[in-house]
Amino acid sequence: MHQLKIAIDSPTQIRPIILQVAVPTPLYNHFDYLPPPGTDINQLRPGIRLRVPFGKSRTEVGILLAVVDQTHVPLEKLKAAQEILDSTPVLPETDLDLLQWASNYYHHPIGQVISTALPPSLNKGQLANMSFLSGWKLTPEGQATQVDELPKNAHRQKAVLNLLQQYPEGLTQAAITTRLSNASSTLRNLEKKGLIVSQAIIYTPSTDDTIHKTSPLALNAAQKQVVTQVSNKLEQFYPCLLDGVTGSGKTEVYLHIIQKVIEQGRQALVLVPEINLTPQTVNRFKQRFTVTIAVWHSKLNNTERLQTWLQARDGLASIIIGTRSAIWTPLAHPGIFIVDEEHDASYKQQDHFRYSARDIAVVRAQRAQVPILLGTATPSLETLYNAQQQRYQHLILPERAGAAVHPTYHIVDMRQQARRESISQALKKAINQRLAAHQQILLFINRRGYAPTLTCYQCGWVAFCAHCDARLTYHETTQELQCHHCGDIRPPDKHCPKCQHPKLYLLGQGTERIEEHLQNEFKEARILRIDSDSTSRKHAMAELLERIHQGEVDILVGTQMLAKGHHFPKVTLVGLINIDGGLYGLDFRAPERMAQLLVQVAGRAGRADDPGQVIIQTYHPDHPLFTHLIRHGYASFADAALKERQQAAFPPYTRLALLRAESLEPQSAMDFLNKAKAQTEPFLCDSVQLWGPVPAPMEKRAKWYRAQLLLQSSQRDNLHRLLSQWLPKLPSSTNEVRWSIDIDPQDLF
Repeated sequence: MHQLKIAIDSPTQIRPIILQVAVPTPLYNHFDYLPPPGTDINQLRPGIRLRVPFGKSRTEVGILLAVVDQTHVPLEKLKAAQEILDSTPVLPETDLDLLQWASNYYHHPIGQVISTALPPSLNKGQLANMSFLSGWKLTPEGQATQVDELPKNAHRQKAVLNLLQQYPEGLTQAAITTRLSNASSTLRNLEKKGLIVSQAIIYTPSTDDTIHKTSPLALNAAQKQVVTQVSNKLEQFYPCLLDGVTGSGKTEVYLHIIQKVIEQGRQALVLVPEINLTPQTVNRFKQRFTVTIAVWHSKLNNTERLQTWLQARDGLASIIIGTRSAIWTPLAHPGIFIVDEEHDASYKQQDHFRYSARDIAVVRAQRAQVPILLGTATPSLETLYNAQQQRYQHLILPERAGAAVHPTYHIVDMRQQARRESISQALKKAINQRLAAHQQILLFINRRGYAPTLTCYQCGWVAFCAHCDARLTYHETTQELQCHHCGDIRPPDKHCPKCQHPKLYLLGQGTERIEEHLQNEFKEARILRIDSDSTSRKHAMAELLERIHQGEVDILVGTQMLAKGHHFPKVTLVGLINIDGGLYGLDFRAPERMAQLLVQVAGRAGRADDPGQVIIQTYHPDHPLFTHLIRHGYASFADAALKERQQAAFPPYTRLALLRAESLEPQSAMDFLNKAKAQTEPFLCDSVQLWGPVPAPMEKRAKWYRAQLLLQSSQRDNLHRLLSQWLPKLPSSTNEVRWSIDIDPQDLF
């Protein structure tokens, strides 16, 4: 067997070179290899990729963590790596250290952590360099063609021709479809006419000259104070909670501070909670800056992701905007980290490697010694607690920007309405008033589909999912029953399968049913539904938002997708149709999330010159959450909620870890957790308590029976010490029972 050796202490004392490699497997340890035959020792730098044999016949792409001269494996049993894939590290040392920290903190295998942080192309072993992309370029005939020569009704062809005439070197397919949605068929038509040709185009960062640039907006006194305060701290770790009411101009504050960062030749990483917010955020930034702006989200293809990642790593992009997974993007010259809507639960990954992008952003800022802004109108209780403990600066924007004022609230007691009325008389009257004034209305119901329950009044049968402990939702648009947990779809029953009664009934309401009701009630109104069904197609959300901003919509009806950071200046009325379901959630965070959702949805009203009104329909008008939130505001609610958390010994006053197990047999998951609990005995201390195991609130999901064991501690170090000693003792997941650990869980469901 080939063995590369190097002198260490003297010409006569030599020791082997051992490569510690992180391989993307569910095993917690790294793996030792010998270098490939003929390796130049200088190539062996941490952060390079190697192709290594794994198991009997597999090969994997791993990352070199370290080069050492000792191993616990007998040398004769070590395999040699097959190939070194990089001449220089793909991961800088600082990022490799961060990933090692994340692996330790979240108790997740280092190989899978690194795999999560790399673009898919690099995990597959592709070259880490800028590549050629599929694109389009004008032919000589296309260059000579005047746009007016095309048929009068060929609007999309004219738009594409206009665009390509501004870029004689050509544009990538992605760049064209970003500017002009649904352009594929138009491109093919122009190709048939001989006006354009498909060709490979090198992907290079460039500014977007097609977007009209705008000047910075004037700041009010509170905004100016925040910009000055943060701008003076750009050379140090400066964690800030930017607590600004909805419509207070937090984005404008971001833009002013980022301008200072760019002037220093440094980069800004901006996180947004939802993919549907990315296009409007990118457009806002492109209107302001002439630097290269890179985008990262799940709907990019693998090539686009790699190019964004490389632009950021090599310092070619000054601003990186993305969703949760963008937090792993390496930066050549980090200058500031911004987490918009920091309270949003979508920043926590809920499967596989369960990290919090918000918390990782704080760690990255601390390691880079730069500021981090956590912006929101409804701070999470954990972030608010950190501000109260003076770990974070608490920067407040108390008023809306410009002439906008806070909306007024009105609670409607639905117990006084007709039983089948989904929209109260008070809300109908307010809608008619806004329609007459040519203003827009937003109606919120956090349930997609037509009706959440199909039932038989004769015997009480309810349509349940065969794979989950959940009811099936009826969707009128597809005339199907869907499970919103496992995705199962089937036709609706024609008669009761239990008693054979011929008549079944749809109970409850979702966005589709409300849309239908509105169309019948307000026949002249232009109604638009926005939920995950209506926005599933690529670019669909951007197109719908454009219709709203162009005034082509009178009434918007949708789910919480409408609550997250959207700016609708023409909306003056917000109606919350049914939010009672969030008042009595099983999770201890349910009241906090309900309050955040209510404030965020209400914040869409009255963001311009016209005052806004919020109407809340509820069967529980005297619920303390409503009375406290509406009378005293979110800050007062949050203070009261923190006191309750302290009394109950819940986060942020304690730390949690959740061991989840699931099995195909009903009892196996519980049996596994009981055995796992018994194994903690040697490692337990007084500050760590174990609760359970118990079945999960939804015990069966996608055919798997789920159970969980909760660990709680007032001392974070003691909790992590127990986990680091205990988890390696647990058996690996199998096809019968699989398990995972969730550190700082945000969802106990």
